[in-house]
Amino acid sequence: MELKVSVGERFPALQLEDLQGKPLTLARQHDPLILNVWATWCPPCRKELPGLQRLQKRLQNEGVSVLGMAVEADAHVVREYLIDRGIEFTSYLDPQMRMANQVLGVRLYPATFIIDGKGVLRMIVEGERDWDDSAIADQVRQALDLHSGA
Repeated sequence: MELKVSVGERFPALQLEDLQGKPLTLARQHDPLILNVWATWCPPCRKELPGLQRLQKRLQNEGVSVLGMAVEADAHVVREYLIDRGIEFTSYLDPQMRMANQVLGVRLYPATFIIDGKGVLRMIVEGERDWDDSAIADQVRQALDLHSGA
């Protein structure tokens, strides 16, 4: 399988569920967005979530949001996992992995998509990263054309 989205193209709308099981569409944002596709059964995903939480705190003053898309069927498992680990950024569910597989073509978990405020995909990160590394935060800032340093 190969990725079905490309850097420089418009990021597709995603049909997801919130953690209460309500359907929603994640469509074009007006703020830059870091979308992390993860799962509780994925050790590298679990390892990088706290770093993404800290990255959100570092970049929130620059208008960047971090969202999670858990490829899980059980919202309760995801909700409890996030609460237990103090992960506060918003997470949604892709219970049948349709968005991850058929729309995005995720090949490796975790997968992180950096999307600008116009809805254009600016960067794809496949696999685990140390989101606390200032060089990675700088890459995200550069991809999103953010000029303030923090």
